[in-house]
Amino acid sequence: MPSYRVSFINDIPRGGKLFHCCQRSIDIRAARNPERAVEAAKKRFARIEGICNWNIHAGRIELELINLPNIRQSTEASEVEHRRVQQ
Repeated sequence: MPSYRVSFINDIPRGGKLFHCCQRSIDIRAARNPERAVEAAKKRFARIEGICNWNIHAGRIELELINLPNIRQSTEASEVEHRRVQQ
């Protein structure tokens, strides 16, 4: 399943310019589709921020498809490296 990075953004006008401020980015390791990734990230964002709804602290969401390493593969690789160091 694909991995996604969901960023929670506020657009803030200052001095005639619009600044895009990322409040937090959350990586969703595996989701069946982009919509599920966004929904999971919204829930996690609200829980982390201690709020009931994500849009209290952010005005919009940006979604990015990312390539995260498989947990099992990275664990096995680190165990092999650890054995090499010990020898």
